[in-house]
Amino acid sequence: MPGNPGDTAQAAFRWTNNTDRMDPFAEGPHYGPVLEPFLAKIVGAVIKLSPLLAPPSDTQDDYLRWNMLFHTSNCYRTTESQRSWVKGRNAPATHPRLTHVRVISRTFPWMIQVRAHNPKLGVTCGEVLDAVSTYMYGDVAKKEYENLPSGRKRQIWESYRFNRSTDSNAPGGRLGEGLKRLDWLGSSSRFGGLVVNEPFVKDHCGDVLPCTFELKCLPTYPLTAEEVREQQRRLENPSRHRSRSRPVSQQPSPRSATARTALELEEEDDD
Repeated sequence: MPGNPGDTAQAAFRWTNNTDRMDPFAEGPHYGPVLEPFLAKIVGAVIKLSPLLAPPSDTQDDYLRWNMLFHTSNCYRTTESQRSWVKGRNAPATHPRLTHVRVISRTFPWMIQVRAHNPKLGVTCGEVLDAVSTYMYGDVAKKEYENLPSGRKRQIWESYRFNRSTDSNAPGGRLGEGLKRLDWLGSSSRFGGLVVNEPFVKDHCGDVLPCTFELKCLPTYPLTAEEVREQQRRLENPSRHRSRSRPVSQQPSPRSATARTALELEEEDDD
């Protein structure tokens, strides 16, 4: 027979308020419950994000560097810039561990749902970035673009053209003709970390949803010559770096193709 939910909540509360000398962000199935968001709210758990997902600072030497226009195989830790990010991918994204987190941002209007592949481990740092990347490569409905102010449409159209250019900082034609969510990022496509920001969550969602975090999108940095070579190497060998969460190819859907038509019409009207 399953235990009483009240007993589970009390046990979770005792654990989340207990002082523990173990690294709370160590990888592996360590002791302690993996909480559902609603339970975390009920017991009043104070959710902390992994330092690996924190925004970079002038005093921080070890952080993730990733241009969100590209696959997470192009993400690396600044302490290990010679290889794609490996160490810490399977580390818990939060303490206490959670089965599900949400990600929102000031740069785009959507909410990204991140669910743990292994409920016994909770959401990992790698799963957070993979979920963001997969979502950014999704198609945008025509109405989402058409309902925007004209100035914002122009920004997205400029971003659309750049992202499909031959510039080394752009994914290029592999994106296809359809309008993607990543086109909303504009020049702020650099991963800036996750933060706890309840006022923004309430303003964005209408309420303080549990386990919901703000994604900071920072101005994109220009790639160094070494980064360009390393990125090209990864793009030429996608099978070695591709995450399971991303399809091998994504053909533009009729919906996204329609969105592109709207963009082209706008350019023609401006001409």
